[in-house]
Amino acid sequence: MRPKQKILEFIQKAYEDNKLDTQTSETGAMTDGDKIAIKELFDGMSDGTARIIIKEEMDSQMLEDYKIAPLENKGRYYVAKIVQTGGSLIRVLLVDKQTGKVQFAGR
Repeated sequence: MRPKQKILEFIQKAYEDNKLDTQTSETGAMTDGDKIAIKELFDGMSDGTARIIIKEEMDSQMLEDYKIAPLENKGRYYVAKIVQTGGSLIRVLLVDKQTGKVQFAGR
């Protein structure tokens, strides 16, 4: 028996059936926070996690000189734009939500 797989199948079925509004647990009704957590589980990583991964890839000098513009959720990837303080674009990065790998987007 694979308990993790069974749990994920159960959660996915509840998510797909749109039963989140009526599901309850032993402690009471599912909260909005629970619904968000389940949605993030199936959407992959959050943009906050993606930002942390990008900052770990950048050296300290780059972090001082450049900023990360708001991330764009593109399904399996986040698109991150590295910009100068004035707002001019330096590089575009892709962050894979499933693997956490960061790569440069082609020009």
